[in-house]
Amino acid sequence: MWDPGGAKDKKGKLYIILRFLRMEQTFFSLPMAYLGAFLAVRKIPAIRILILIFFALFFVRIAGMTNDNLADRFIDAKNPRTMTRPLVTGVITVKNAYALIAIGLAGYFISTYFINILAFSISPLGALVIMTYPYMKRHTAFANYQIASIQGLSVMAGAIAAVGLHSPVYIIYHMPWFFVFATIFWALGFDLYNHIPDIKYDRENKLHSFATLLGDRALQFAGLNQILSVSLAFAGDIVYRLGILSYATTTLHGAIMLSAFILAYRGNFGKAFYYNIYASVVLALGIIIDVALGLPAI
Repeated sequence: MWDPGGAKDKKGKLYIILRFLRMEQTFFSLPMAYLGAFLAVRKIPAIRILILIFFALFFVRIAGMTNDNLADRFIDAKNPRTMTRPLVTGVITVKNAYALIAIGLAGYFISTYFINILAFSISPLGALVIMTYPYMKRHTAFANYQIASIQGLSVMAGAIAAVGLHSPVYIIYHMPWFFVFATIFWALGFDLYNHIPDIKYDRENKLHSFATLLGDRALQFAGLNQILSVSLAFAGDIVYRLGILSYATTTLHGAIMLSAFILAYRGNFGKAFYYNIYASVVLALGIIIDVALGLPAI
């Protein structure tokens, strides 16, 4: 019955809004965006850029999560696990939701405008990927990869913001691709922890995910994606000639993901889901500090 977006009516309005937006989950994407920024320039990016990256992700998360809740409100109302979500209970109204989406998108586009013209030019693509996810899961299990790609786009967005205005070849060359794809496979794994408990309900309501597609094998598929993620992260440590701290935190990142998988195997999907926040922060911090200090490559 765990639900990261549920909130009891007796709680304060601020608490309910934060639960509705699941703001703590910003820590899935923000560390990875900073990882992309630091790796792309191999130094500490401008503080102005780091602040703008934060605001861009903060606002687009408001728009994306509100849109997801808005699209799913009738489905959530029938699912015992999600019946306490604020749009279902009416604590947050549909009018409030549209206002939050407008504020979120406006803040996102304004933030990208002040980053650089390239970031602003491609920002609609990021918004499109984020805003179409709740509708894609009505048609294909690959919606899991769509939402996972949003985390990968965070790495790319951080890199583009830090690199600035250069030729496409220059940006492609400096993009930390190993960590882009490591992030996508990592996110696919933990996203399934949110879908596996709803397999029966989602099948009855014709909602698609790899959980509904694979059934009892979904958890194994999640683990396989996370093994691939850790492998790519270690490959990134090697290819980008990172120091011992990056290797150590990549190892710890993998250990946390293994712990999360064990928790999920035991049925504790809520705790397993949130363990991945710790995994994200650990991996990103190690690489950020490594780059900032200029530690020698192994």
